[in-house]
Amino acid sequence: MKKIVVLLLAILAFSCSDDEKETGEGNRQWSMIFNENVKNDSKPVDKTEKFTFDGECLIQHIIKQRYFEEEISHEVNLSYSDNLVTVASDYLTLIYTLNSESYASQCTYTSSSQNRIYLFSYSIEGYLTGITESIDGTEYSSTSLTYDNGDITSISSTLNGFENKFIYEPGEESSKYHLPCLGLLEIHPLTFHIEALYAGLLGKAPRHFTARSFPAEGDNEQTIYTYEFDKEGNPQKMGCQTTYAKGESGYYPYTRNISISFE
Repeated sequence: MKKIVVLLLAILAFSCSDDEKETGEGNRQWSMIFNENVKNDSKPVDKTEKFTFDGECLIQHIIKQRYFEEEISHEVNLSYSDNLVTVASDYLTLIYTLNSESYASQCTYTSSSQNRIYLFSYSIEGYLTGITESIDGTEYSSTSLTYDNGDITSISSTLNGFENKFIYEPGEESSKYHLPCLGLLEIHPLTFHIEALYAGLLGKAPRHFTARSFPAEGDNEQTIYTYEFDKEGNPQKMGCQTTYAKGESGYYPYTRNISISFE
């Protein structure tokens, strides 16, 4: 089964706007931390992601990966000014223009080799329904999302002429912390907008967590998503397992187990 994927870890968090919504965190800095042992065909990699918020505004995202005795760190910072949000690291800068609902209507991405423009569309309820990506003035990819009662039911993607579609089934679990469907965030071009998703710039989070996803054209593959919470409803773990007609894969991103903590 062919997929349009980029292998990245991501999580959905809260929106940052002039009229902040209550999440129980108040106006203080706090962090959500994800630890994961990423299995591959050599030595596993220990990966930590730290998302730091000021109230409900995501202000920093730090990724650390340890392989043998070497540690690699990558830092992304967000700044807010009027209707613009800048997401910057040592490698790239993305500038988002926000609409009247404080959701991104457009994003510009400029590098030494190309210019990308992303256009975003939303439902009346505020859910992300479409993304169009243009590279140097030519449309390169598009993605459409459908919903039923606030939950994602399917995602269709076209990348350089190749199309695919996945069906998503919601579960009954939800939380004030908007954890993602891990499979959703492997879809191009959402992987270019990880921080925007963390910051809630790309519309409302689905009402419930995704329980299962599978390709629309066959039943030889499915992914099951799991979540665990403490007595107060705070997330402690999330994971996924992809199975095929001939068995299952034990490697990232098809099998993932992530522990979650706060500070």
